[in-house]
Amino acid sequence: MSAGSDSKNTEFLNLKASLCDTVTRLPSYAGCFRQLRKMAADGTLGVVFFQISDLENIESVVGFEGYEAILKRVAFCLQDVNNRKFGGQLLVTQRNVFDDQFLVFIPHEILSGDSSRTLQTVSQELFDSLQLGLSSYDDIETSIRMGFSLLRYNTFLRFERLVHRTVNKTALAAQREKTTEQVLRGLELTRILDAENISSVYQPIVSLEDFTILGFEALARGPVGTPYERPDTLFSLAREARLSNRLDMLCKQRAVMGACDKPEGTKLFINTLPTTLEAPDFLEDTGLEWLRKNNLSPSDIVWELNERQNIKNYKAFGRVMERYRSFGYQVAIDDLGTGYSSIQTTTQVKPAYIKADRSLVTGIGSNLLKRELISSLQVLAKTLGAILIAEGIEMQEDLEVIRSLGLKYGQGYLFGRPVPDFATKIDL
Repeated sequence: MSAGSDSKNTEFLNLKASLCDTVTRLPSYAGCFRQLRKMAADGTLGVVFFQISDLENIESVVGFEGYEAILKRVAFCLQDVNNRKFGGQLLVTQRNVFDDQFLVFIPHEILSGDSSRTLQTVSQELFDSLQLGLSSYDDIETSIRMGFSLLRYNTFLRFERLVHRTVNKTALAAQREKTTEQVLRGLELTRILDAENISSVYQPIVSLEDFTILGFEALARGPVGTPYERPDTLFSLAREARLSNRLDMLCKQRAVMGACDKPEGTKLFINTLPTTLEAPDFLEDTGLEWLRKNNLSPSDIVWELNERQNIKNYKAFGRVMERYRSFGYQVAIDDLGTGYSSIQTTTQVKPAYIKADRSLVTGIGSNLLKRELISSLQVLAKTLGAILIAEGIEMQEDLEVIRSLGLKYGQGYLFGRPVPDFATKIDL
């Protein structure tokens, strides 16, 4: 064999070694683009990222042989579940050779239909297998970081770069999350948002003098019978997954779409984050036309600024509020007395309504301090030319005290629970 042939063989072996890990026998994903393109099939490609945390520290304790034994175990577990559960259709790779980061790619063929749900199911299978496989290392503490992403084929982008970006995003998300459970919850929320599986229920806001209905607060609900049904759970999860704005926009859309039969002359109070109000959706002609299609106009809408997010630039936000008011929208400060719903916010945005938080209202009949606080808010509301609404009225005794303090409007279970239909009268 010639020296030239030996040189070529050496180059080939070096190239092969750079694309395939000699310990796990897994390829680097960078050497699999042709296969990945076929798996995407001009559609979607699932990307699941795994990293075994603290392996560097483990190697310093058990040596490189123990370290590599764990890597081999991870590779075996992922390949095993791929063959047993998915007929070898997945592609198991490493991010780079000689590292502790693994990538599993799920083909478009498996993801067709509810891709987010399928991605979650497959990822859970892989995670469970990996967790079980590593449980035999009783003397070594390991934890698994996991991330998920859907790559959607885009003819305007080079496929290889799209894969790189998706891998990097997935790895960053996994390394940023505290637990795998958070990743799973984030994926479930993404699935809920993709399916637009959010609905609205409506609770009346009534006059405390004659119990006529001023308006209705729209309250979001997730999938019925799941842990995501409650809005506080939904928005807490959205903050974890950095999906707050997307969830908030969908909730507002659902509130409007469900209000076609709202009694004429009543207001629709819709909770909103300050950041989503800055989007142009309800200030452009298309947004106004969409309201009209749902039998609503800006004068029907009251935006409730809630406590989940603070306002960073009051001057800029004030200009946004002026535009809303010029269209006929009104603004309410929600849950005053909690979170970011501060006096500064109240004085800066010039609300038409102020809602006293339920924590200040419940049990007010036997609490002198609460009565003093509500009286102070009533003075503030009158100074601003706003109407104070007491939230959380559930007992007749509390209602009588609220009335005696001069409040004209209230909301709570005493007048009606949140339901999909609109009440036309209140019977006490």
